[in-house]
Amino acid sequence: MSADTDLPSWADELRQRYVSGEASLFLLHGNVRDAHPWIDAQGKTQYLTIRKFLEGFLGRTRDVTVYYNVSQGLCFPDAANRAAFQRTLDAQRLLERREALTVLPTQPSGAIPLLEELITNPAQASGVILDFFEMIAAAGDVSFMGADERAALVSMQRWATDPAFLGTDNIVILIAEHLSEVARQVVASPQLVTIHVPFPSEAERARLVQEQDLARVHMELTPAAFAQTTAGLTLIQLRSLFRASEQGGEAITFRSVAARKKALIERECHGLVEFVAPDHNFSHVGGMEGVKADLLRVAQAVREGRRSAVPMGMIFVGPMGTGKTFVAEAFAGESGLTCLKFKNFREKWVGSTEGNLEKILDLVEALGFVLLILDEADRSLSAGGENDGGTSSRVIARLKEFMSDTSHRGRVVILMMTNRPDKLDTDLKRPGRFDLKIPFFFPEAPEERERILAAVARRNRFTFDDGVVWDTVVEETEGHSAAELEAVVLAASNLASERGASAIGQDDMNQAARDFIPSRDTRMLEFMEMLAVFECSAKRMLPDRFRDLTTDDVHLRLDALRVHLGRRAL
Repeated sequence: MSADTDLPSWADELRQRYVSGEASLFLLHGNVRDAHPWIDAQGKTQYLTIRKFLEGFLGRTRDVTVYYNVSQGLCFPDAANRAAFQRTLDAQRLLERREALTVLPTQPSGAIPLLEELITNPAQASGVILDFFEMIAAAGDVSFMGADERAALVSMQRWATDPAFLGTDNIVILIAEHLSEVARQVVASPQLVTIHVPFPSEAERARLVQEQDLARVHMELTPAAFAQTTAGLTLIQLRSLFRASEQGGEAITFRSVAARKKALIERECHGLVEFVAPDHNFSHVGGMEGVKADLLRVAQAVREGRRSAVPMGMIFVGPMGTGKTFVAEAFAGESGLTCLKFKNFREKWVGSTEGNLEKILDLVEALGFVLLILDEADRSLSAGGENDGGTSSRVIARLKEFMSDTSHRGRVVILMMTNRPDKLDTDLKRPGRFDLKIPFFFPEAPEERERILAAVARRNRFTFDDGVVWDTVVEETEGHSAAELEAVVLAASNLASERGASAIGQDDMNQAARDFIPSRDTRMLEFMEMLAVFECSAKRMLPDRFRDLTTDDVHLRLDALRVHLGRRAL
């Protein structure tokens, strides 16, 4: 393969590693279903599928190029390649006194042996492309595989070590979107090189804009601004934006791109993530002055580009109802980070959960400057039992790997929220992955409860009679969570509506406060509080009543609560 400065980064890496003799068997994964720029003989850029790109790429130096997937069977770029394939195999069969090839099989059980005959033949330089490889050697327990699947898996493992193949000038390229969907026996082969196909860079997106005919497209963004705004989109998705503008007449603005980007990415990720557009910031958060001060310092570091001052990850820990989610979204509004929230990425099929996680992390990598929120982390990332087939451990291992990549610092902040941090893997929570662990507690002082009540009223735009004060409500709501304080204000609003008033009166507030019953599960709430104390990363974040506790004190209290709670604490 000759050098080519116009190749995408992944294709240039493949070329270099092949030319250096490092490997002859490659597995491409990642953004493989996108369009890829190809410079034709006239110097014009075309955007091709990965099949057409690789056929052109290999065709420069290969005598025979063959493409295969389980749906279409064996395919060739043109009749000349088809004839060369037939001629090569027939010559070999003649020497071995076997019948000439008459029919090209479709199923792997017939096609893979033919491809093996081709790549072990040193008479010509051949290139083989196996697309949708996860359908040929799928991840899963070997004991559940059929005979054809096992045969295909053995063939792939044999190719990786067969001197008859490795000693030729032949090359095999496997293509799968997610590594987790490919049999681990193949991926783990020392002779296989995996190459990640990334989302298009800002320069590649800008190049696409410059090469498009935009005569009928109403662009209100400069090419540079468009390229910057569309991070995380594929080239195919960008071209669909141009077509939509050309056919529908809609102008391409920052707002329209952001809305379309949100819809496209959520659809591409099949509901795995949700874009969160925060409609509030810390001015809407009552109380929690210490928490807000710490997070404001992080938000300022993000805005100013001081990456070393931004934590790799953060954990919000504390009982339910203490405002963790609301504060997380307020932080997204303050920092300016694109806010994504994990949805349910777990599935029951083997490899699907890991594949979903890979899709999310690839998207986050492409977007950059992202706050990735994982709520109720103890449920989605807890160490699974024996019945999950090791899925939980693989998910946690992949997250650990992602979070340990220091190139993400200042660009990607993972924020986990949980009231049961004891169910999370201990190594996952260590500094370097989660540098900031912030505890959340019920409001401690009367003035803090008053600020929360006022913030709730302001956020919901409630009107009050003149002279309404919070004194009785603050007194009656000692020990209430932030969520329970909000419930009191909403109950007062309902009382006012029932008597036909447009404003909330003093009696409405007092009656709502006296009538509301907070959670009676006090031991579980205390257990969650002590877990928050245990996880906290700085003494300044703790209320006075916890600040002087030693580690032994915390352990003793947790052990006592576990005895009281029994199985509920497991």
